Amino acid sequence: MSSTEPNWASPPGATIARVMKTREIDSAEFADAVGLKAQEFEALLQGKLRLSEKLAEALAYQLGSTARFWLARDKDYMKELARLGDAEIIGVDQWAQSMPVASMRRFGWLPADSRTKAVRNQALLSFFDCKNIQEWGQRYSAGVGAVAFRTSLAFASDGNATLVWLRAGEAQLAPLTSAQFDRGEFERILPMLKRVSAFKHPATMLSRLREACDPVGVSITTARAPDGCRASGASWFDAKGRPVIHLSFRHLSEDHFWFTFFHEAAHIIIHGQNHIDGEGVDVMGGDTEAQENEANAFAQNILLPDDIRQDLVSKQALNAKSIMQAAKAAKVTAGVIVGQLERARVIQHGRLSYLKHRYRWGENSFVPDLIAS
Repeated sequence: MSSTEPNWASPPGATIARVMKTREIDSAEFADAVGLKAQEFEALLQGKLRLSEKLAEALAYQLGSTARFWLARDKDYMKELARLGDAEIIGVDQWAQSMPVASMRRFGWLPADSRTKAVRNQALLSFFDCKNIQEWGQRYSAGVGAVAFRTSLAFASDGNATLVWLRAGEAQLAPLTSAQFDRGEFERILPMLKRVSAFKHPATMLSRLREACDPVGVSITTARAPDGCRASGASWFDAKGRPVIHLSFRHLSEDHFWFTFFHEAAHIIIHGQNHIDGEGVDVMGGDTEAQENEANAFAQNILLPDDIRQDLVSKQALNAKSIMQAAKAAKVTAGVIVGQLERARVIQHGRLSYLKHRYRWGENSFVPDLIAS
């Protein structure tokens, strides 16, 4: 620990108590106003109760500032606890309750017999490959692999649900590529990778995609998103500087899968930074609009080059035949073309969606099955 770093952590409760004292606010009345019992309020002041979005909104209403401020205050406190090795203060049971346990059991990520608190807690720690809650706090307070994803632990179940999904990708990395990342070669082969969309079955498609990406030092992982996680894809760099692209098969359609893949590839190639993509500001976080627009344009131009797009849009009637002709020229499936035209609002959603390959989740929580047409 640096000599300039404090050896203590100040909980949000310290700020709450200070403001209450300044304004001469009664503790019992304030606890009632924010919807807490006396014991819960005392735990909040002591730093033993995490802030939920609802509680943060109540604090903002009663004390001022914003819910985002209070959630950030809680997040900073947790980071300090992790640095000091004092994460036990939040309680293992409370930590476990913030996890998407039901989804994890359903996916087979936790054993079916993890019903008692002790077994459940140990199973969760094992999932994260941690011996205790202190180790988990030190390793994951900033995100998977010490990556500060924009899914703060302050967002309670949603944040931890996304963290679980990210961990499901991280856990797959050991047996994957050992090649060093070759940025130039990855950029060179990217336009050719869209041809892999010709493989209908997700398992085959993923196998071919990994065969192409592994030699250039890029790992591809997939996992079903647990309840509370709205992520479509994520990209980060491992400890050796090798990129990882993690995909959730959100919306269970080929067009969304391929757009997300190339969107994440764009963040690796163009921005060279960690990224997570999904629905809702809690997931998107601090990515700039310019970066998102660049990644979107990159993906769109690969999947449906502008010359082919313009020729297609100029036709008087867009039908299955013209879509399939464009798909052949672009070297992707007709379903991917339909998805691109839907995104551009050139055609109405659902009008030609029967051309898309769609998936459903079965027993395998990492790769979905093809829905037979």
